Amino acid sequence: MLYNLHTHTFRCNHATGEDKAYVEYAIQSGVKVLGFSDHCPQFFKKPNYYSHFRMRPIFVEKYAQSVRDLAEEYKDDIKILLGFETEYYPETYDELIKTIRDLDTDYLILGEHLIGNEYDEEQFYTGERGGDDYLKKYTDQVIEGLEKGVFTYLCHPDLVNHKGSKEVYIKEMTRLCEKAKELNIPLEYNMLGKYYGRNYPNKVFWNIAKEVGNTAVIGFDAHTPTFMLKTDLRDECVNELNDLGIKLLDFDEINIIKP
Repeated sequence: MLYNLHTHTFRCNHATGEDKAYVEYAIQSGVKVLGFSDHCPQFFKKPNYYSHFRMRPIFVEKYAQSVRDLAEEYKDDIKILLGFETEYYPETYDELIKTIRDLDTDYLILGEHLIGNEYDEEQFYTGERGGDDYLKKYTDQVIEGLEKGVFTYLCHPDLVNHKGSKEVYIKEMTRLCEKAKELNIPLEYNMLGKYYGRNYPNKVFWNIAKEVGNTAVIGFDAHTPTFMLKTDLRDECVNELNDLGIKLLDFDEINIIKP
């Protein structure tokens, strides 16, 4: 069954298109389950701080209502789920998870773009080049987030752009993969990163995942409605996972965790 649980909307300020267009292009592509997972609001403790790449709290109820309305409107054609992609920030977690639960959210996916609490002086975007100490902090924070028991899968786990020791990379990513396997949390093979030729999907990372025995999902990470049409790109990702011998989960095999 063709599915995608990684879909953004214009509310995050770096995606475009109307919500309905994502649904209609998904149906056109043969997608049977579409999960909206826009960047979740955060509730920062620092006055007057807010980041530009996620929706603001004032939009969250309209987002949820839009997804629920589309799920009803298109129920005969496609299954639609309400989700969020979010970072795990220790200082904001309690308020974030309360908001998520109040909205009766179907699922969460973890995408750690920054470490610390984002506004900290030593925060660092994971897609930038970082050394060994930073990689360990990334791994520690992702594992702490996964252990909360609220995330359905870990998206772009190889987003972190490590430029230190290869031995340290293997050690830390093995630790991350082993924890994900222990918790039965799949890892996402990210189509957007592949499409743009970014540092992910990372072959070294996915060879580690193969050795550990992790399972995978493929996430479109759609930021435009027409990206839902890139089923040929998805087929390439499927073939790469098959060549590695990594099990790609069907939708019915995913443990959808309601937070």
